[in-house]
Amino acid sequence: MKKITLLFSLLVTAFTFAQNPVITGYVDSTCPGADGRALEIYVEGTVDFTDWNIVRQSNGGGFTTNIDISGLGTITDDFAYVTNDDAILLQEFGISTHVLVTGSINGNGDDGFQLNDPTDAIVDRFGVEGEDGTGTAWDHLDSYAYRIDGASPNTGNFNPANWIFGGVDLLDGEGLCNGGNAFSSLVPFGTYSSTGDGNATIVTGADVSNLFYFEGNFDEVNAEGSFTVQGINLTENITITSPSNFEVSTTSEGTFSNSLSLTQSNGEVPATELFVRLQSGLTAGDYTGVITVTSSSVSESINVSGEVLAATPQIDVQTGPISGLNYDLGNGPSQEESFVIEGQFLIDDVNVTAPADFEVSLSSGTGFSNTVDIIQTGGNASSTVYVRLAQDLVEGSYSGNLQVTSTNATQETVELSGNVFGDVTNDMIITGVFDGPLTGGTPKVIELYVVRDISDLSTFGVGSANNGDGTDGQEFTFPNVTATAGDFIYISSEAPNFNAFFGFDSDYVSNVANNNGDDAIELFQNGQVIDTFGDINTDGTGEAWVYLDGWAYRINNTGPDGSSFVLGNWTFSGVNENNDDTSQDTATNPWPIGTFSTTLSVNAFDVNEVKLYPNPVSNGILTIETSAKDTLEVEFFNMLGQKVLSSTAAKNINVSNLNAGVYLVKINQGSSSLTKKIVIK
Repeated sequence: MKKITLLFSLLVTAFTFAQNPVITGYVDSTCPGADGRALEIYVEGTVDFTDWNIVRQSNGGGFTTNIDISGLGTITDDFAYVTNDDAILLQEFGISTHVLVTGSINGNGDDGFQLNDPTDAIVDRFGVEGEDGTGTAWDHLDSYAYRIDGASPNTGNFNPANWIFGGVDLLDGEGLCNGGNAFSSLVPFGTYSSTGDGNATIVTGADVSNLFYFEGNFDEVNAEGSFTVQGINLTENITITSPSNFEVSTTSEGTFSNSLSLTQSNGEVPATELFVRLQSGLTAGDYTGVITVTSSSVSESINVSGEVLAATPQIDVQTGPISGLNYDLGNGPSQEESFVIEGQFLIDDVNVTAPADFEVSLSSGTGFSNTVDIIQTGGNASSTVYVRLAQDLVEGSYSGNLQVTSTNATQETVELSGNVFGDVTNDMIITGVFDGPLTGGTPKVIELYVVRDISDLSTFGVGSANNGDGTDGQEFTFPNVTATAGDFIYISSEAPNFNAFFGFDSDYVSNVANNNGDDAIELFQNGQVIDTFGDINTDGTGEAWVYLDGWAYRINNTGPDGSSFVLGNWTFSGVNENNDDTSQDTATNPWPIGTFSTTLSVNAFDVNEVKLYPNPVSNGILTIETSAKDTLEVEFFNMLGQKVLSSTAAKNINVSNLNAGVYLVKINQGSSSLTKKIVIK
């Protein structure tokens, strides 16, 4: 009897801890940096999450990215959350318990998640394996997905009909982080029930606004809007009825009417996108109304609004601000950028006038001037316009507003900006990256070192290349301040945890440092890459340069490395080395912060104090500046390794007889030597 009782007790215990959790929701946060993305899991009964994993699928590439959720511990009859930012989760939802923070929760609205138990068996799945969710029934870009009550774990057989979706872009502009409504007012986190009440339910998407057409021109430009409708536990079909002055359809640019019906099957209507527009024949003015969605004695409503515009002269400029119109000093003009201008109901031609230092044309590569006219015919005009930064400008930044005008039409403007870049230097380098252990995977840090005095730090900037997707360009620009040789500059993703861990404040706070341990960094000067950490075209996961939950630090007297990462110039802590550390002072393998040095004595002179200028050489005289008191022997080699010039000089060397090109300059003093690269124009 005792054996039977003991066996029964063990079985009950095993059953209690064998309850299956279920993925119940995901929010694709629109907060800056996509902070606050979160996956919700519901636990019925008790589950010990030791050795459980969330497995992420990115862009339809298969469920391959494991996220260990052992840190959730044991949970009983409650919700758990895995997020990339617990502060945002608390701010937007008031959620602070059973929260695990990891930067790997960064799925866009086309990515999927899978829940695996300690044996790697699939317990539940959201998303179709091998499918990018964009444009599918489960697309949740800048929105949310939430499991319908009573839908149980699917062991990998995902069915979108078991989910409700907020509709693409629902959260754009929303969230307290963006000055909008809290996500909790739109996303039903914490509401899932494993049993469900069995009542008929209709779920609709967001309200629709900004519908329009021009009076008397219904068939020319007629802006549609869309919304989603979904139903469960229904006994009747869903009827959608539009208000006066509006009409609805099941297809874009399809057949529209005042009402339509969606057929339920086994009580369900899957999430369906419907379209709405203003009716034809309306006079100029604003229109509003309410679309009603009814079935089985339940009803939902969607507010809809639009405008019929008066057919007065209109100009449409199809572009936003244009930047990056850059060139190196003496090499202008810049490359072209193009955009389209269209006009309707015009009574005059369209004039396009560039601001000072910029120029426009209606033809690529030719005909540039300060102003051009687009000829209207029958009230209509359309043309591609090309714009560039003019040549022969001095070094500096340029900006202004391009103006587009036509009689009686509202003037349109386009912001233009560009730069004339001076010479690049090796005056600053990347010396370290850090992926911290504190809340949110912080502090995340980029360390830079000032090799020589810098009079204007704003010529430098930093960019991060995330997940091997290539360069994102310069994302952070330093202010116009000075920097002194020997300074270390620290950029952190946030301020409090940097100070808490290192005991002092970072110099700058920027999202450019919000990198996981698989992301690369680029240092720019005058718009050109002068140093690189990591391979910008490769996700660092599994690579020799990965620094996930760890650090990397540059070896003394190396760099900068230009656009080609040099692995041998760096040392690494190893993955997860920072785990369990709480401060720099108590770390078991601390980041060698602030220790980089370029001081390398080569007998009689110091490498760090050798400077060749100008570079490029355009006046025929190369100046060598060094601490060596003895005369130096200087040799010039072309890129084929052939010696083309040698000189014994203390400072100035005449190189006017050398052809334009790149040369290696070898500086010899006794048994010591140093090689530098110069350009001769």
